[in-house]
Amino acid sequence: MNEPLSFKQESLGLYDAISPEINIAQLDLVLNKLEQLLPGDLSLNQKYNEFQSQFIIDTSKLDLVFKAAINEARQRTKQHIALPEQENFAIEYVNNKVWSGYNWYKGNSYSLIQLNTDFPIYIDRAIDLASHEGYPGHHVFNSQIEQHLVNDNGRIEYSVYPLFSPMSLLAEGSANYGIQVVFNAEDRLKFEQDVLFPLAGLDANKAQKYYQVQALKEELSYIDNYVAAQYLDGIIDKPRAIELLMKYSLVNAKKAEQRIGFIEANRAYVINYNLGQDLVHKYVDKLTGTGDDNIRWNVFAELLAAPKTASMMQ
Repeated sequence: MNEPLSFKQESLGLYDAISPEINIAQLDLVLNKLEQLLPGDLSLNQKYNEFQSQFIIDTSKLDLVFKAAINEARQRTKQHIALPEQENFAIEYVNNKVWSGYNWYKGNSYSLIQLNTDFPIYIDRAIDLASHEGYPGHHVFNSQIEQHLVNDNGRIEYSVYPLFSPMSLLAEGSANYGIQVVFNAEDRLKFEQDVLFPLAGLDANKAQKYYQVQALKEELSYIDNYVAAQYLDGIIDKPRAIELLMKYSLVNAKKAEQRIGFIEANRAYVINYNLGQDLVHKYVDKLTGTGDDNIRWNVFAELLAAPKTASMMQ
């Protein structure tokens, strides 16, 4: 029989993991906290996007801001992970994509990093994308695999990266978790206020509240998995999926449509970002023990050089 796989079956078969059940009531509590942080008579979606509009990086300053973020992430990463001398990257700004950023690893420790400028890029995304796509994210991950597994140990199978495979949960999860490894909350806020906000021409005095809002927004991330599962399993239609993303991701209709495009193109892949991040975080915490930053970096670097599937990390 050619029965289609459910979202859960697909995610387990491809990524060795199943996203936890989402409690919408818990997400509503987060929305209530955001309501209190962003007072006013407009809908929460409108208030949030109005607040966010204060933190858009002008396109004329985007390259300057992003390069500052990626160079800082690179410098910090190199203090803890030995990278090949020739490692490098190029940056391109592109349009008409279903993703916000992408790393095209070319081999020999070289990457092409593309940023999608279809939508405004907010100040927090500079560090997020620099770390996720670059250091210590995808660029470092692919470079470490090439160096340690392919070149040093002749594991030629690792010269090919199957996107829809268990490798992607670690790749996306480590890239997201790597953001907080390279920039802890205190370091990040200071670097944003001292460097990135001024480069972008934004008011650094508003940075603290901005990150309070972003921290709450992060608690809503699993709505992607919920919407993807409901939509792909035929439980809800596209208009309802867009409605849910607008309510719980606090995006506008156009951005919600782009996200649905990503879900349609990549299906259960969406679990790799949030669930992958949480699994990597728990794995590193389990082995770190003391919480010492150097030990955390060591455990994280070992994971990048010797990849594990989701079940191997539990």
